[in-house]
Amino acid sequence: MISSQGFSQYNSPESITYDTVSNRYLISNTSSSKIVQRDRNGVVSDFVTVGSPIHGVTVHNNRVYVCNGTRVKGYDLITALEVFNVTLTGSTFLNDLAADANGILYVTDFNGRRIYKLNTITQGFWIYVANTTNTPNGIYVDTPRNRLLLCCWGGSAPIRSVNLADSSISTIVNTSYSNCDGISLDKLDNVYVSTWGIQSVVKFDINFANPPTIVTAGLSNPADIYVNRKTDTLAIPNAGNSTVAFIFLNNPTSVIHPNEIPVDFTLHQNYPNPFNPNTIIRYSLSKNQFVQLKVYDVSGSEIKSLVNLRQTAGNYSVNFESNELSSGIYFYSLLINGFLAGTKKMTLMK
Repeated sequence: MISSQGFSQYNSPESITYDTVSNRYLISNTSSSKIVQRDRNGVVSDFVTVGSPIHGVTVHNNRVYVCNGTRVKGYDLITALEVFNVTLTGSTFLNDLAADANGILYVTDFNGRRIYKLNTITQGFWIYVANTTNTPNGIYVDTPRNRLLLCCWGGSAPIRSVNLADSSISTIVNTSYSNCDGISLDKLDNVYVSTWGIQSVVKFDINFANPPTIVTAGLSNPADIYVNRKTDTLAIPNAGNSTVAFIFLNNPTSVIHPNEIPVDFTLHQNYPNPFNPNTIIRYSLSKNQFVQLKVYDVSGSEIKSLVNLRQTAGNYSVNFESNELSSGIYFYSLLINGFLAGTKKMTLMK
């Protein structure tokens, strides 16, 4: 676990997604029946009132789609106007949904134990998996492996796979956890699953070959989680206490090409650490480079740019002042010629 931070401007948050165009999170709330938006500064405001019941959300092609009882609704991301409304005949409780690159939505029916396939262009739909055996909850389109990943509700909840070539379903692993709710993948294709059984998020490798590890514990009914690959951040709606937690995963760069990432630099740990109110960040360059030094909060939002210029070879020290910040975990990243070169954690204690 890196860190987490809760925000109280929610009403039983159920599902979370990210709008990359407007750099905001969109969160569905079961108690208020609203989708709210959280901007990069942490300000939460209403986006649209959907009406009860409201569950899973996902973004595709300038729309946010949401499960609304037996319907899937879609709203324009700019105007917030309803532009899509389809009743999935025969469904009972639509719980989560995920979109592929072609605009096909895969929607779980919690009570009906089935998965629907919904075309957002034609609005046509059909039952894709007639019987999931276990109660389906969170769903994720794992395109590189041509499958859906499905986590399930109930005791010893399994994680299942649906083959996108023929819709056949199989069990990948039977977990030791009860009531798995959400599932998502990070930029390294690690698999994250939220579970009410131990009030935690756990991480599996993509092949589910090794035992899972706990990413963060002490949650409160963690629901449909989302990994923001852009900011390397795990977002967790806590339905039990109406907060949303953000965990900065601090994953290393997944692909490094020798001609892209320079090796002739050093990023040092800040000193002092922990600190209050100032700390020094040092780095070294062995040749001329375009350098950016940025500070982020635990949600992955940039809070300050310390350096943004071309520098000659040498040793550099930058003073970071935290007078307007609250206590907590922060991260600073060094970018060389536009590529992420390194990230380190620092702690502010007031």
